[in-house]
Amino acid sequence: MSVQSFEESNVPAQNQPEGGIWKGILNGAIPLALLLAVVVVTLLLTDLTRPPIGTAGFFTQQRVSLIILIAGLVLAIVIYIVALVLTLRRVASWHPGSAQARAALLTLGATALIVVLPVLLAIMLPQSPAP
Repeated sequence: MSVQSFEESNVPAQNQPEGGIWKGILNGAIPLALLLAVVVVTLLLTDLTRPPIGTAGFFTQQRVSLIILIAGLVLAIVIYIVALVLTLRRVASWHPGSAQARAALLTLGATALIVVLPVLLAIMLPQSPAP
């Protein structure tokens, strides 16, 4: 078997998965999907803990809700960072400059913008109206 026939064969390269742009977009959206799942689970857990502790008083209810929300925030940050690192490693193993890698990186950039935008909005908007 000659080198030329080996290069022209239909065997895909090991580091270049098939699927094109859509696979890149879906891989880039994994961190955002996991972040949204953690936020939804945290809010549901906060809502489900209110009725059992409803008779304990307002301050107890507030503390329990705050503990759940802080734990959910920490968990969301950790899961987002881990998913982001794993996704970047996966993209780095693909052929550099391919359409799939560009689509994944563009989607990761959009994900970062979606995550940072509420923080920037809260910083830029005044907390109370000016006199």
